[in-house]
Parts: sequence; C-alpha cells; structure tokens
Amino acid sequence: MANTRKFNTTVKLGSKTYAPGEDVPISKNGLSEADADNLDQIFGKWRAPEGDAVDKRITALTEERDTLADQVTALKAEAKPLADLKAERDSLAEQVRALTSERDELTKERDQALEDNATLSEALKALQNEEKGNDVTTKDGSKA
Repeated sequence: MANTRKFNTTVKLGSKTYAPGEDVPISKNGLSEADADNLDQIFGKWRAPEGDAVDKRITALTEERDTLADQVTALKAEAKPLADLKAERDSLAEQVRALTSERDELTKERDQALEDNATLSEALKALQNEEKGNDVTTKDGSKA
C-alpha cells in the first residue's frame, strides 16, 4: 500500500491539519488503513478536480504572459537601436542643411538672372526706340 493518500475532506491528525487533496500519511503514527478506507467510503475516493476556476485563470494568465513576452522579444528584434536612429537623424539633418544652402544659392542666381533680364529688356527697348526714330529699314533688312 501507499504511504500517503489524498481525501475529499479535511483530515486532522494531532496538531496537523491536511486540506482536501493534500497527502495524508498512512502509518502507525498517522492515519490507519481502516480509517482511510472509512473516509473514502464516506466522502468518496479522491479525484483531482478537473481544471477548477483558479487553475484555469492561472493557466490563462501564464499563456497571456508568455504571448506578451514573445511580442516584446519580437518588437525588440525589429526596433533599431537608439544610436542608429540618432546617427540617421544627424545624417538627414546634414543633408537638409546642404540642400538649404544649395537652394539659397540657386535663389540668388535666379534673382540675379531676373535683374539681368530686366536690364537687358530695358536696353533692348531703348535700342528699338532709337532704331525706329533714326533709321528706316527695308524688307530685306538693309537701311534706306
């Protein structure tokens, strides 16, 4: 026979109390075989509860914890380290400064071209006015 048994009831031996499902010693100093058989007849043979609510809740929480831990691991693997992000940010900032400088230079060149165009346009108008007033040209472009 086994040295311990489980029962569907609380068993008190001397100063020690065994809750339902705990191993109760069967021996000269513990519970006798006859008393153990009597408890089995009265309360039925011990059967482990099939997934009581607390066990189900613990199992669900454990599964959820494991799922979250897997998600955290995956996110950490996907995430770029902060140093890489700072280096990328600094590189992009330098590119922005270079492009801004290039834009400013092109703006100056455009403004100068507009100014030169206006000057040339005025000079052309002056020449055309002068030519109309002094010279008469023929169809073939020769002066009369």
